[in-house]
Amino acid sequence: MGIAGFSLFVLGIILIISYAVSKKKNARCSAQTQGTLIDVFETENSNGSTGHSFTYSYTVDGVEYKLKSNAYTEASNVGDTLTIWYNPKKPKDAQPFHYETMKVYKAILFAGIASILIGIVLCFIAL
Repeated sequence: MGIAGFSLFVLGIILIISYAVSKKKNARCSAQTQGTLIDVFETENSNGSTGHSFTYSYTVDGVEYKLKSNAYTEASNVGDTLTIWYNPKKPKDAQPFHYETMKVYKAILFAGIASILIGIVLCFIAL
């Protein structure tokens, strides 16, 4: 039980750090523009499972940028348009979504807190 408790505790810390980093990027990427999905390709990770990566094109102040992301968005076919959120001070810093519009965003925080609390309880039970 001690190992499971410690593992949940560490997972909770990782989730909360992930939430904080995502929230900070969300704050930086406050401006928006329309982008176009220009490429979808299949990727394979080290354990053999496959996923998809997406390349988006967007323009800010007459300069075209490309953004690669593994995040699934509402644009799923090449040529689809979507909102790209970017950092007004550094337009190359962008993301194809805004965390506040995603329910998963708050779920990460709650899962992190729950994991820490359950981990602490399990550690005390193991003692």
